Amino acid sequence: MKELNETYAMYFNKKYELTGHVFQGRYGAELIEDRSYLLDTSRYIHMNPVAADLVMFPLEYPWSSYRYYVTQSVCPFVETSMILEQFQNSKPQYRDYVESRTSPVAEL
Repeated sequence: MKELNETYAMYFNKKYELTGHVFQGRYGAELIEDRSYLLDTSRYIHMNPVAADLVMFPLEYPWSSYRYYVTQSVCPFVETSMILEQFQNSKPQYRDYVESRTSPVAEL
């Protein structure tokens, strides 16, 4: 990630005649060790544009992978199986889980 950030910063700064860091903080990673944390994280990521008031519904956000989880759209570099397997590969069930905001993980 360090090399990617540095390379992008050099490109961005040259293009826009700027200097300094492009991204505010360091890249961080956290290990996801249980099912509920995995699903909560997935929901959080897909609902982030809604929470930030960028869109009303997660499918409206054009830079999200959400469409590949809940529609028939396919992208060769988006892997949805790990999450969808938690919902018996049911895209409608996953969509209900993400968009309901109140559905507890334990009910799945």
